[in-house]
Amino acid sequence: MSTYTYRLHPDKIQHEKRFFRQSLLEQMTTFQLKEICREERLVTTSIEPLDREGFIRLIMRFRGQKDYRHIEEYCEDGMERLQSVVDNIPLSSVTDGGLRIPASIVLYENMEMDELDGNLVQEEASLYEGNLLLVDEFFQLHTCLYLKYVDNEYFICKGSGVPILTPDKHQYAILYFPSDRSSEYLYEQYMGMESAYPGTLNCIRIPLLDLTVREVEATQIPLVIDFGSCYTTMGICLPDGSRRIAVSGSGHVIPSVIGVAGGEGDTIQYLFGHEATEMSRNNYKDQDVPVFYDIKRWISDPNRKEYVILGNGMKLQLERREMLVAFFQYLLEVARKQFKYEFSNVQLLAPIRQKEKFASLFEAMFDGVNIDCGLDEGMAVLFSSIDKMIAQGDYESDRWYHALIIDCGGGTTDLTSGRFRIRSGRVSYNIDLETSFENGDTNFGGNNLTYRILQMLKIKICRTFTPEEIWQGRELEEAYRIAENYLPTAFRGYAEKAREDYFFVKNNYYYLFEIAEQIKKSFFQAESQYELWVGTEDAKLLLDKWRLSVMKDKRLERLNQTVRVPFYLHEIERCLRPDIYDVMKRFLETKFWNHELGNYQMIKLTGQSCKSKLFEEALKEYVPGILIQKSEQEQKETGLKMCCLEGALSYFFNSKLGYMKVAQNYQVNALPYEIMAHTHEGKEKVLVRSMDRESHIGYISRFMMGEQLDIHLMDSSGQRLKVYYYNRGMEKFERTTQEEIDQAYAGTVIQEETDIIQEGEMKFFVWVSRKRWGFIVLPVLRENELLYKGKETFFDFEDDTWEENFFNGRK
Repeated sequence: MSTYTYRLHPDKIQHEKRFFRQSLLEQMTTFQLKEICREERLVTTSIEPLDREGFIRLIMRFRGQKDYRHIEEYCEDGMERLQSVVDNIPLSSVTDGGLRIPASIVLYENMEMDELDGNLVQEEASLYEGNLLLVDEFFQLHTCLYLKYVDNEYFICKGSGVPILTPDKHQYAILYFPSDRSSEYLYEQYMGMESAYPGTLNCIRIPLLDLTVREVEATQIPLVIDFGSCYTTMGICLPDGSRRIAVSGSGHVIPSVIGVAGGEGDTIQYLFGHEATEMSRNNYKDQDVPVFYDIKRWISDPNRKEYVILGNGMKLQLERREMLVAFFQYLLEVARKQFKYEFSNVQLLAPIRQKEKFASLFEAMFDGVNIDCGLDEGMAVLFSSIDKMIAQGDYESDRWYHALIIDCGGGTTDLTSGRFRIRSGRVSYNIDLETSFENGDTNFGGNNLTYRILQMLKIKICRTFTPEEIWQGRELEEAYRIAENYLPTAFRGYAEKAREDYFFVKNNYYYLFEIAEQIKKSFFQAESQYELWVGTEDAKLLLDKWRLSVMKDKRLERLNQTVRVPFYLHEIERCLRPDIYDVMKRFLETKFWNHELGNYQMIKLTGQSCKSKLFEEALKEYVPGILIQKSEQEQKETGLKMCCLEGALSYFFNSKLGYMKVAQNYQVNALPYEIMAHTHEGKEKVLVRSMDRESHIGYISRFMMGEQLDIHLMDSSGQRLKVYYYNRGMEKFERTTQEEIDQAYAGTVIQEETDIIQEGEMKFFVWVSRKRWGFIVLPVLRENELLYKGKETFFDFEDDTWEENFFNGRK
């Protein structure tokens, strides 16, 4: 048998699929689009009649083609085939085509060239994003380039996989082909695809003055990375003192987002940063959203697996650790491309409470790259102030300055205190720098604020097509629960239902979260904004009806109604104020009543979320506004996010050149958790108290026949977060003596309490490991008048089984 496939009409010639570009479809009428769908046999599962936009989406989904196909990757014999095209097809070239390009171009081996390299094309006629050929005076092909349209300008770019023939002393030129069909033909020939013979190729020949090909230089300069919950920044400090910050999109922040674009066998195609968020925006509503946010939380449990379903129905199981490695390899490649260095040293800024965890995890992830987590985020922020004080001469020698740092990032908020003093020595500045973790909330950050706005958005949309009396007198949470009946977003509840419904609801949530994030950024910008209209038409922020599914007659259908709703600054602030004031109260009220806040000479607000004036407003309830440091520059764009990176770059530059001798020390003082277990009578016994600054050891006993001890983790307000199950096994116990215990745990409660352990009693000792950000359990047993000691077992404080997760499908 030659085939196992069944053909309905074996004698009929198979229809050849056609592919279409979005730009061309947008120029067609509804009738033309409908005819394409009929001819290409494209149908939709929806019973709703499609409009013009719907037809375009349907065609692009199944017959869409990237507007212009570029020669970007290596293809075996591809250059040889293109050389054959140049040799055998007549080239009709002109040199005066109204195009002006840089006289000199620098190419790097095995590295792409993009718009950041600045090779701008100035044109007098219209251009398109076509392929270019780089040739010498004998029309010998040296490499392939292409044009890319960015922010209304065209740039010469090159793919990393396209080989470069080593140039000699020649006269070089770039060939531009005015016909897009010629560009497509070059692509097809390079890839070895069949294509129609063009007969002749018309081109514009643009001479180059010079062409240079270089290798990427290896360097010991450290690449500094500030890995955030929502955004990541990175940069380097060059030997001359100048700083370079990585660029992404229209700014300097890289979204900490991972997308899965495809997979085959063991090869997974990932997208990162802005490309991943763009993939999420272009997702169809009846497909999974293979995009992962808040990946910084994965540090607590990197061995867990995540699942995605791709557009072709393939289900992938991916390990978090592997995705984190891929994300950091992407960051290294971005730095390599932009800074033109091969980096072997990375300085990774870590939260003060998780320095040890960051270091152990990332050092094990990478071979050939030295990952150092020696500088925590709090120290970096303080050093930005130190650097400015020295540059301006605005400090008193040998005086201790005390600072309080409130860092509200995308997923967490941390309170760090620090103190420093500056002395100008004979050959350098001597800096004593100390930071300590004071308090934290792993469940409050920028995502919380975005979610609050999402709740408002969802309610406002539902109110446009439901009776008004349903919403009268409803508080936010109650109204949000009612809105779930009309615009569902809790997709986890649809996991056992129809697959299409699950994707509809999941896309609802992700799309609304994206719109809510844009609303938040719009009101948090430096320029005052008091009103923002959001809607499907005639609005500043447009809603895509094709991305939203509403419940009608117990069936999910596309949103057909016109939606146009306003947002006002005062209602945004009224919604967010309670959460922000609450976290400030938990962080500062005790210090306020204990008169500790008067010891600080400066209060630093950092993190993108602190751009909201509500943080400063809440802070003024406890400290004078003059102490709050949030400069006008920091409030603009990503200044508050860059504060940490800028401080770290200053630190490493001054330390390397010997301008400053820095003695740093960090510690975790307070503990925002409480550890509790129940006695045999069912009474609660606190083993480690919240905000305990001492290294106290708690203990609780069980009869030796018990197999399990339940240990409860609670926050500072007494709310239960998680239950840990310590399962003991006698095979893990080893014989010990009181003398050995006295020697190993001298001066602790363990030494005192083991002496009074009774026959058959198993006593569990519990204490905190601040460096590892967790706690340790040690069981000691007396049996037959002999002592036995179990193995010390470590438990993490934080993992995403209890932490707030805004993408778990329950919202």
